[in-house]
This record gives sequence, structure tokens and C-alpha cells, in this order.
Amino acid sequence: MNDRNFVRAFETSEYRARLDKLRALMSNAEMDALLVISKADQYYLLGYDSDSGGDQAVLVTLDDDPYFILRKMDADTAVEAGCWLTRDRIIPYAESYVGGTGEQSVWEFIAQFIKSKVKTSARIGVEVSGLGLFSYPKLVAALGGQEPLDGSDLVAACRVVKSERELLYMTEAAAIADRAILAGIDKIAAGIRHCDAAAAIMSALCAGTESIPGGPGAFVYIRGGEFAKAPHQAWMDDVFAAGQQYYLLCSPSRLQYPAPLTRIAHLGPVTPLRKHRHEGAMAGFHAVLDAMRPGVTCGDLARVYQAAIRPYGLTKEGRMGYSVGLGFIDGPSLAPNNETEILANMTFHFESNIIDGGETYLLSDTVRVTADGGKVMSRLPHTLVERPA
Repeated sequence: MNDRNFVRAFETSEYRARLDKLRALMSNAEMDALLVISKADQYYLLGYDSDSGGDQAVLVTLDDDPYFILRKMDADTAVEAGCWLTRDRIIPYAESYVGGTGEQSVWEFIAQFIKSKVKTSARIGVEVSGLGLFSYPKLVAALGGQEPLDGSDLVAACRVVKSERELLYMTEAAAIADRAILAGIDKIAAGIRHCDAAAAIMSALCAGTESIPGGPGAFVYIRGGEFAKAPHQAWMDDVFAAGQQYYLLCSPSRLQYPAPLTRIAHLGPVTPLRKHRHEGAMAGFHAVLDAMRPGVTCGDLARVYQAAIRPYGLTKEGRMGYSVGLGFIDGPSLAPNNETEILANMTFHFESNIIDGGETYLLSDTVRVTADGGKVMSRLPHTLVERPA
């Protein structure tokens, strides 16, 4: 697959194709150079799969391979960490910049390097959103005081439509997600701690499948029961209780490409009210899958979902999901006020998320946009699982 003795996530030709897309956007934005700050964007362009916590940047110009500027201990091993650039394009800065108390900033080093590679008249773009409150003015001052162009969205625009290999990695992540959710559900029983089910999920995320290596997942959520109302907490210091419903959410990734998944389990028989809610949510889910074709907008899909659940007496405000990929959220939301056009091979974390009578229902899938509608990556059925009370 590669021209070196270790495996990279993509062929060099794919990275070069991504750079060509980016350069076209840079040219349209009248940029001669772009400083890429986001580590997800850096991974997308270079394949560098490591995180030291130190500042690093990629300098992209219109007519040559990029330069990657990062701390020396990481620069020395960047090729082994997946970066496809030749070593002369990987620029180290001294370890004294890391955690030091001196006045000199690493952004001065980066700015001086930029000025040595581009003309004085060059129109420089920067991913401003990736710079902190203190880093941005240091970089601007070191560049000479002139505000750079904001290039925060350029690489992101390249990332929203996935290649076949990106889709393969997300499909592999979905297979791991299926195993992990089943492992968590199998652990649920009255009196069992939430953390024990979470441990089963996390173990499955690390183990992967027989043919797909696992890895660290982005997060694991287990929510439900009488007190677990907050939607963005991981799990509680509590035990599973008879008569309650619980949703389990995990997000494994393959080579940084995630596939979040949520399923619901009940301790004891599912109540008629919960069955009715599930039927309504599934009506919305299938309506959106059928409508999720190139040419519609994110807002169209949100409105389709709202219309499909309304006959069940259910309502849903806000977004129903978001574009998912590198960095987890990598594009527009499926929200009524978002009119971004849907394109083939975009991927969404689609959430049937309804709060009804003070109880949260959440079932979600990673979905690929195709000409024939949304294609679900998971193979787990959407049934409400009943566990012995």
C-alpha cells in the first residue's frame, strides 16, 4: 500500500488530491499561503497521527509541498507517526519553547519561518479559530502586525465529502461500535453498576473485532433511570434499576474516523408509552433516511423528521444530528435553520433524540448519503432491547 516500511492510513496520492482541493479554495479566496492550526486538519492533509500537546502548524502554499512545523521530539519521529512529507519539509522548533517562561513565543519562530518561505506581498491565511486568545496576537505581531485572512473553514470544506477509503474506515468503526454496544447491553441487569457496563463497552472498543483492530473511543455515555436526566454526562455512580430505560452511546474510531452509535435497553417489559414513542421516532428516522439524498438541505431533513413524528404527538426542536468525521463534528448540523446542501458521501451522526414527559429517548446511527437515500453503517437492529428486571 505504501512506499515505506510501515502502514499509513492513505496513499500519498490521496493526500496530494486533498491538497489540490484546498489550493483551489485558497486561490478562490485570494490566498497565497495558509497556516493550518487544527490538528484534525493537519491529520487530514499529512497523515500525522500523534498529539504531544505542543503547538504545531502546517504551511500550505499554492505551488509546493507543505511544511510541517512542530516541536523537535515530535518532528524527529513525524515520518514514523504517519506523516508522508519528506524529512526536509518537517521543521523542528527547540524544546525550550515548550512550557518555558521566557518571553519568546513559538509563534515568533513559526512567523519567521513563514516569512522566509513566502514573499513580503503574500496574502497569508490562518485558521484563526484554531488559535487561542493569547496565541493569535503573538502570531499577528510576529508576522508584522497585519491581520491575516481568516482561512478557518477551507480545510473543513474539503473534509465533509468522504473518499471511499474514509468511508471504509468509518464502516469498520461501525462494526466495532456494534460489538461494544452489545457488550454494554449484555452487562445490564438490576443492581449492576453503570460503570461496569461502561467498562464492558470500553473493553470492546479497545479489542475491536477479529479482523479490525480497536482503539480508544471518543466517549461512552450511559444515561437513564430516575435521576440521569443530563444528556452530556458520561455515566453515574449508580446501579441499573428495574422498570427504567437506558441509552448507551459510544463512538469508536478507526484511524481517527468515528462512527457513533446509540441503542436503548429496558429493565423489564417496555411500557406502552415507550413503545409509542419509539414507533414515532422510527417513523421520523425512516422518513429522513428516504429523504437523505444529494440536493436536499440539512433544514429539509430536519423538517421531514418533525413532520413524521408529529402524528404521534411528539415534537423535536433543534438539530437532529451533524456531519461527522475527523475531529468528530466536521460540518453542518441537521437543523431547521441550516440550509447547507446535502452531497453524496457526506456522513452524519443522525439522532432520534426526543425528551418526552421528562424522559429522554435517544437512538442514533452514523449514516452515509447516497443517491438512493441514507445508508446506515451499523448492523444492529433498532429494536428496544428488554433485559431481565
